[in-house]
Amino acid sequence: HFSRYLCTTRRKEISKSLLLSERQVKI
Repeated sequence: HFSRYLCTTRRKEISKSLLLSERQVKI
């Protein structure tokens, strides 16, 4: 249960950072 929640949060964070990096690269 807890590990699953952690995984989801981690994924969200990773996706957020990826989006940010993509924007930076585009600019």
